[in-house]
Amino acid sequence: MMRKLLKKLLFAFYLLVVTSIVLEIGVRLWGYSERHISDPIYMPFELTQEIPYVHKPNLVNARARGLAIINTDSLGLRAIISGDRRATRQDNEYRIAIVGDSMTFGEGVIKTEDTFPQVLEDILNQKQNTFRVKIFNFSASAYSVQVMAALLRYRMLDVEPDLVIMSIIPQDFDLSRTPSIDASGYLTDNKMSTLLPKDSSLRPLLRKVHLLYLLRDIIYPRLYNTKNDEDILWSDGLPQSYSYIKQFAATAGQHRIAYSIVLLPSQSSFMNIPAQLKQDQISSVDLSPLRDEFTQEQFQASSFDTHPSAQVHKRIGESLGEYILENRLMVSQK
Repeated sequence: MMRKLLKKLLFAFYLLVVTSIVLEIGVRLWGYSERHISDPIYMPFELTQEIPYVHKPNLVNARARGLAIINTDSLGLRAIISGDRRATRQDNEYRIAIVGDSMTFGEGVIKTEDTFPQVLEDILNQKQNTFRVKIFNFSASAYSVQVMAALLRYRMLDVEPDLVIMSIIPQDFDLSRTPSIDASGYLTDNKMSTLLPKDSSLRPLLRKVHLLYLLRDIIYPRLYNTKNDEDILWSDGLPQSYSYIKQFAATAGQHRIAYSIVLLPSQSSFMNIPAQLKQDQISSVDLSPLRDEFTQEQFQASSFDTHPSAQVHKRIGESLGEYILENRLMVSQK
């Protein structure tokens, strides 16, 4: 009796192993998980817990999520060339510091040249000759508006910007979306870490299994109550996190720096946020209607990745450049 039971268990284990191998091969050929695969590009930010992580400095051809291949400068900002970018400020230099989440960082966009902050820099240098524009992209994956407001206080001011920009999507009002990092420099979801400690020795091995990324995306919404647009931006009021928009504007005002809040095109609606920004007289530009210029296929970076494609980034850079020039924001305060 025991022998028969053992045989059944061994056969079940055999089927599980074979099935897992076949599924792993299938997922790899499908390419679904490729956008999740990355190098350990993050590090803790020591000055405040309000900023849980930043990018490591001086990265060379590192793989970020969304198939992006990145270099970072000495500040850990995404740059075309790795290394020191903060040279001595020139008399005719105009500095713009941008902060946002993975969209502004450029997940899903392989080349840094195609991200909208870089497109914006190129356009502003082409369309005017009063200043030499330099843009510093302080964005990182899953930053919330709370983290962005802290970035202005603790990092962005250090580059002596003339203009600071917070570029957001509706999900950025969800303060719980920002994960932590493990000792290696990978992002780890705070909720999923309850299943496996974030610094577990198993994690490096599990990251190599493509099938697990597919299973996570299937199981995660069922394990945890993920928030939709209506939960984040409720129609009969404002999320409490809207206060960080005001905080960002106030910090810029205290330092006499021009600022703007940029509402980016995405798959979601900002609901009553644009009207509230106008009512509060907060400098802002709503670029969310740009979403209607693209089909779903054109908008997405890939069939698996909902981040905007390079052509969407180009339109954002062009539109933001027009806004900056038309509203005469390029007036040096130095």
